[in-house]
Amino acid sequence: MKLKKEKILGERIFLRPFNQKDSLEYSKLDRKLINTLGKAKKFIASSWKKDSYYFGVFLNETKKLIGQVELCHMNWWEDKAGEICIFIKKDFRKLGYATESTKAIINFCFNKLKFRKIYADADSTNLASQKTLKKIGFKLEGKIREKNFVNGKWTDELDYGLLKSEWRGK
Repeated sequence: MKLKKEKILGERIFLRPFNQKDSLEYSKLDRKLINTLGKAKKFIASSWKKDSYYFGVFLNETKKLIGQVELCHMNWWEDKAGEICIFIKKDFRKLGYATESTKAIINFCFNKLKFRKIYADADSTNLASQKTLKKIGFKLEGKIREKNFVNGKWTDELDYGLLKSEWRGK
């Protein structure tokens, strides 16, 4: 599925595809692997592909970049489903931005792209992500044991799903 580059609006945030002007701010997002201007430019150049699309999360008021949303794996389900991944910069966590970003991309996926299902996963040690997904209405569908190596130990991946019929359009 080839997506058109467009802005997705939330109440306090908006999502939009990255452009090279975002490189410096992106390099400061607390992403461990993309922490230099050069790496950020390279990432942004490849952030809008056939099956993986990255949106920046920006504050409406200041236009400051505070995170990213990835929408991927749509071709696995014939463009009727996809996976979302949300990252919010540490200084902006626990303020509802992850929830708002997740709701914005879900509305876009169900209403604009006509998905029937959205997937997300969370590391078993990431309680905040699990809480956000459950609060929005995602259901735990499975666990992949010892999939991720985090802080020197193996952790489980928890897999969640949300059907369009379950979405309350919050």
